[in-house]
Amino acid sequence: MALTPKQEKYVQGLVAGLSQRKAYREAYPNSSSWKDATVDNKASAMLREDEILARYNVLINEYKQQSIWTRERATEELFWLLEKAKQDLGEEGFRQANSAALLNAIKELNEIALVYPLKAKQVEKLQSDMTKGDSQEDKLSQYFDMLGDAIE
Repeated sequence: MALTPKQEKYVQGLVAGLSQRKAYREAYPNSSSWKDATVDNKASAMLREDEILARYNVLINEYKQQSIWTRERATEELFWLLEKAKQDLGEEGFRQANSAALLNAIKELNEIALVYPLKAKQVEKLQSDMTKGDSQEDKLSQYFDMLGDAIE
């Protein structure tokens, strides 16, 4: 059985991150004068209905798959860029373009790592293992090697 447009709007609201109350009120505008407790009860009962719960689960699973693919693809591309930047650094020496590409790729991988964060001790170790007296080139090489080890 297909959902009504209002039921679909309710489910879409939930998947978008709205609370049950807010999603219900947006899907059913005539509920705006109802007490919060009444809306909460109706919204909760609606989500327990088989067809609505099934649609909700389908949309959540689709969203999860899209998120996983995007994260994996982004990580693959960033590792490719890291390898190319590292190769260029070895062949051409340090230039602003290749070092900026390397640093930006590392920064973006760190952002992705927030989804699956490194343990705090690993981050501390990465930072403490970098010798303060080393040149920027040595620090970049050390950081890249340690980051690669920690991610693996």
